[in-house]
Amino acid sequence: MNKHSKLFFPISVVAFALYSVQALSAVPPVDVKGVPALATCAPSAPNQQVLHFDKIIFIIKEKLLAASTIDQNQLSALPLNSELDIKVKDNPRTVADLKGKILTFLGAALDEKNRLKIQVIDVEYAVICAKPLN
Repeated sequence: MNKHSKLFFPISVVAFALYSVQALSAVPPVDVKGVPALATCAPSAPNQQVLHFDKIIFIIKEKLLAASTIDQNQLSALPLNSELDIKVKDNPRTVADLKGKILTFLGAALDEKNRLKIQVIDVEYAVICAKPLN
């Protein structure tokens, strides 16, 4: 895996992905299908906004404790000792707390016990070209 792969997606695809809402639970479902994501981006313009995203590949080594008891069953259903990934928006001007991002994304309690149950395997990133800012 290339740790510094640069992928470009049209902003409409990103907007759709960002604003899609999961049904009532904070714990997202596991996606078991692998579908290639192919896209191109126009050459960079001087005032073009660029968005940054991380793909964090990780393993859950033991059952996690949910932040909300209502989500515990769904969180416990996530596969253990199997590579999983999430895609999250990133601020390139800050230090990323990868385990914190994973736990928050999954709806798990943000504590040291849960942090020890996560193993980060790899991080890839995408740079997305938005429409020029005028």
